[in-house]
Amino acid sequence: MNGFVVVGTDTDAGKTAFSLLFLAANADRFDYWKPVETGDPDSLRVRRLVPTATVHEPLARFTDPVAPALAAKREGRAMPGVAEILAAVPRTDRPLLIETFGGPLSPLTDDVLQIDLIRAFGLPVVLVSSSAVGAVGRTLSAWRALAGVDVACVVLLGDRDEYAEAQIAKHTGVRVESLALPSGEWTPEALHASEPSACPPPWWGRVARLGEPGGGERSSRVEAFPPTRHSKTRGDLPHQGGGQERGADGPAERVARQARLVERDRAAIWHPYTSLADPADPLPVVSAQREFLHLADGRTVIDAVSSWWTILHGHRHPPLVDALTHAAHTLDHVIFAGVTHPPAVELAELMLASMPWSGGRAFYSDNGSTAVEVALKLAYQFWCHRGEPHRTLFVGFENGYHGDTFGAMAVGRDPLFFGTFEPLLFGALQVPVSADTLDDALKANAGKVAAVILEPLVQGAGGMRTHTPQELRDIFEVTKRHGVLFIADEVMTGCRTGRLWAHSHAGIAPDLICSAKTITGGMLPLSVTLASPEIVEAFQTPDRAKTFFHGHSFTANPLASAVGAANWKLLGQGEWQQNAARIEAFWHAHLEPLRGRPRVKDVRICGTIAAVELDAAGGYLAEVGPRIRQQSIARGVLLRPLGSVVYAMPPLGTSDESLARIAAAIAAATQTR
Repeated sequence: MNGFVVVGTDTDAGKTAFSLLFLAANADRFDYWKPVETGDPDSLRVRRLVPTATVHEPLARFTDPVAPALAAKREGRAMPGVAEILAAVPRTDRPLLIETFGGPLSPLTDDVLQIDLIRAFGLPVVLVSSSAVGAVGRTLSAWRALAGVDVACVVLLGDRDEYAEAQIAKHTGVRVESLALPSGEWTPEALHASEPSACPPPWWGRVARLGEPGGGERSSRVEAFPPTRHSKTRGDLPHQGGGQERGADGPAERVARQARLVERDRAAIWHPYTSLADPADPLPVVSAQREFLHLADGRTVIDAVSSWWTILHGHRHPPLVDALTHAAHTLDHVIFAGVTHPPAVELAELMLASMPWSGGRAFYSDNGSTAVEVALKLAYQFWCHRGEPHRTLFVGFENGYHGDTFGAMAVGRDPLFFGTFEPLLFGALQVPVSADTLDDALKANAGKVAAVILEPLVQGAGGMRTHTPQELRDIFEVTKRHGVLFIADEVMTGCRTGRLWAHSHAGIAPDLICSAKTITGGMLPLSVTLASPEIVEAFQTPDRAKTFFHGHSFTANPLASAVGAANWKLLGQGEWQQNAARIEAFWHAHLEPLRGRPRVKDVRICGTIAAVELDAAGGYLAEVGPRIRQQSIARGVLLRPLGSVVYAMPPLGTSDESLARIAAAIAAATQTR
């Protein structure tokens, strides 16, 4: 779907007037669609005044000139929701001018505002407002309501007001255009002869370019509106600076810019888990939305790995964008030692309420590896406070991965990743994921072990290796029988197995729980180590020497905490679990059949996670991995195989169509050599 959405600051802002003027000059390039109409139909008016325009029938038309939800109720009819309207988008080869009703926050249904529909379209927006008195306040209010939407430009209809143009541009950074309305009676002949049609303003064609493929895919598309003498941008204002302006990009320009970006990257950046001599160029991503990543050369790929397992609902999920926008206007950052703030408290309360025990505390840090470091240090210091400082041994499991800092490396002990640092790592055992083997290890080291750490149900970087809830429960019970602490590393598994917590499938109560990637829905870095009441009690002492001396500069950053709190409120509604179940069912239906293929060693599915292990030599360094990645990108799907293990872990909002493309890419990978 290409085109743009016309949104008004409110009712009678001039949406239809703008649409008529635009179509009078562009009827051969754009189709018109207003999904929902009330009162005198605007679509009939467009047909009458622009007879050459293709006007698609609305999905719903109501008689009363009131809010659609109210009009539907009065007529005893159902008001279509977001999904129904998206399904009804006209199938046309030309881009659409989609006109909305009312303003962004007008009710669409009894439970949903129109802003949710505007965001769901995923198209750039032209925001229309009257230039009459109050234009600044009206426009800024509507712009604020459009958080998470790409506003391409603001159009003020009526007599030009340079003060309003400048103020709106100053506070939004969005280009502002003024458009005079034709005087006299509006007829087809009058519209055709009007100035916008007969002599289009310089910016008119640039609005039309929003309908070109890729025209609405980049958050930088506002740059396609270079200054004219009738427009204002932030750069036009005194002391605001400026910057190089660019015209709309063609394919050649996009490819050239991508090449320059890659060249600059190779000269300046050291990428994680990537050889400096890697022959494959990094993907230059310029924007993202839902499950899609938009590249500098105009291509779009599906983020099948949720950007290293972080993006939970989808890129730029509107409620989280709203939360970040609001928080950024309130508090950016503050020291967290001896200071608190509402977002951190609210998020901690929400997360603790999901725990298998009552009480406990949340300790904030920055990422999954530091969350594990906090847990390891808390576990050892717990025993020190209990008078058992000799418990210096930790037990991890084969194929486990817990991060790249020293404590996390010690309990992970991957010989490829961390073998170089072996002389620097503290003592830790690695045992198979087996309750019996763990029992033997704890017997042989009685009184020496501080804690056992495990990724519940799915060991991520070790190859997406799975174990059952019963196996997890058996391991936990062995740990408790030996009086040892149990750490659940849920950095990757949180919200990925169909439940908030993977350990809950086994009905166990870990002593410490590490969480990170999905806390903020993947929008900002944040991690939390959740400590049980027993752990907390050991630190409840007036002896300041027994303080847990650990903290980071950006501990509990207010912006990340606010987004995290908004995310956990969404998770509390439970609707996300329907998407998780849908994705898991899709994997079973489309990937499980691969098990019978000659080169397929195993197929593993747990919640939204699916992994297909190929029978290929080399483990993590298997040569087939990079080839699969490149071939999948060519198919429009971003996969990052763990050597011979090809996996997918897409955002919850990924459509069935995108899931099918991911499954096809994985199926094709089984033929790659």
